[in-house]
Amino acid sequence: MFGVLLDEAKKIARNPKRLGQALHLRRWRQLIGILRFNARTGNRWKTAPDANQFKQRAYTSYEEYVRHQQSKFGHLDLTEYDRTYREQLRERLRSLTSLQPGTSVLCLGARQGTEVKAFHDLGCFAVGLDLNPGKNNQFVLPGDFHHVQFPSASVDVIFTNSFDHTFDPQKLIGEITRLLKPDGLLIIEAIQGEAEQSSPDYYASFWWQKIDDLVALLAQQNFKVIHRAPFAQPWPGEQICFRLQPTSPRP
Repeated sequence: MFGVLLDEAKKIARNPKRLGQALHLRRWRQLIGILRFNARTGNRWKTAPDANQFKQRAYTSYEEYVRHQQSKFGHLDLTEYDRTYREQLRERLRSLTSLQPGTSVLCLGARQGTEVKAFHDLGCFAVGLDLNPGKNNQFVLPGDFHHVQFPSASVDVIFTNSFDHTFDPQKLIGEITRLLKPDGLLIIEAIQGEAEQSSPDYYASFWWQKIDDLVALLAQQNFKVIHRAPFAQPWPGEQICFRLQPTSPRP
C-alpha cells in the first residue's frame, strides 16, 4: 500500500492538478482496486524475452490481463483529460502534412475516444477500439488490439498512446502491419521510459528504458521514422510517426 501511495504522491508533485482528482471517491475506489490487484498478483514484472530494455507485467494469464485493462474505465474520471488532451493532440497532429480531410484512422486503446475526436476535428474519418469503451460510446468500438476485427490493408493511419498497455508487443505490431495500407502511417505517442525518470502507470503492462528502445523495436519491423517531436502534456513523452516500408516479395 505504501508504494502505491508514494507513487501517487510523486505524480501529484509533478502535476498539482492531480490533487483534485485524488480527493474524489472514485479515485479512492481505483486505489483500492489497485491494492487488491497487487495483492493478488504481487505487481510483478519480468524482463521481456531477448530484450533487456523492456519489461512486461507478470500476469497469471491473458484473461487476467483483459480483466485488468477492462477495469480501468470504471475507476477513472476522464472528463478533464477528454477536454485538454483533445486540444493538445489536435494541435500536435495539425503539423502532420500526411493527415488530410477524409484520411481513415484507427485509434487503438482509445478508451472513451478523446483521440478519435481530435482526428475528427481535422476532418479525418476516425474510429477507436478498446477492450472496454464504456456504455453508449459513439466513438470507440469494443475490441482487442491484439486481434482486430477489421480487414487487412484497410486504414491509412493507425494511432495509439497505449503501446505500454500491450500484453504482446509482437502481436500488436503484427496487427498494425496487417491493417495499414501500403505506405501507411503509424503515429505513436509514447511516455518517457524508466531511464528517463518516468514510471509505468497502474494499468501499464509493457515498459521500456527509453523511448529510443521502442523506436528501435518498430524499426526492426519495417517501420521508418519520419517525424519525432517531444511534448510535456498530459505526460512527458514524444510523438513518433512511422511510415510502413514495403517488404520485398519472396523469390
